[in-house]
Amino acid sequence: MIRRAPRGFTVVEMLISMTIMGLVLALAVVEFAMVFNHNNLTTANITAESNARISMAKVTNELRQAMPDITDFSGNYPIVTRPPVPAPSTAPVASQTVSFYRVHNGPGGLTTPVPVDSAGDPIPCYDLVTLTYDPVAKTISREVQLKNNANCPTASDVTNVIAYNIVGFEVEALSSQLLDVDLQTQSANGSYGIYDLNTQVALGYKP
Repeated sequence: MIRRAPRGFTVVEMLISMTIMGLVLALAVVEFAMVFNHNNLTTANITAESNARISMAKVTNELRQAMPDITDFSGNYPIVTRPPVPAPSTAPVASQTVSFYRVHNGPGGLTTPVPVDSAGDPIPCYDLVTLTYDPVAKTISREVQLKNNANCPTASDVTNVIAYNIVGFEVEALSSQLLDVDLQTQSANGSYGIYDLNTQVALGYKP
């Protein structure tokens, strides 16, 4: 009986096998790239949403401290000085800056004892707080400027950034007691989508 030698692969068979393997590997790379991109997209969207909600919480917390300055004004006590309150039957004007009064967080204000008048009513010092959007730096900054009076004679002006990666910020005064706030953020790398968040803040004082 004659034993035949083992048969090897031909060049054609090798080329076919390599082609099939190359296609399988290419599909695997494409699938991996799709999973990687989807993961980046999901992470970026979650980051943008978290940033939007945190930034909006900071802004609304600031606005909810707005109150009339009864110490330095009389009669029509101002609360929000910007954006302006629209006249009846007039559309509100959107502004990238909002300014309002609040009780000073320090001596003469929230730090006891609070100054009082002859009738025992509180006459605290007030801050003029301004939130400003910078479209170049993509930030919202807060400036707190003390309104000086006899109880708070020392000038004070502090500015800091309260929100980052902001690509849009507008505030409208729908009335003297209601503000509409719109805010957009994106991920830190600036890619993928933009997350838009809108809310309204009611002021607790009605003249």
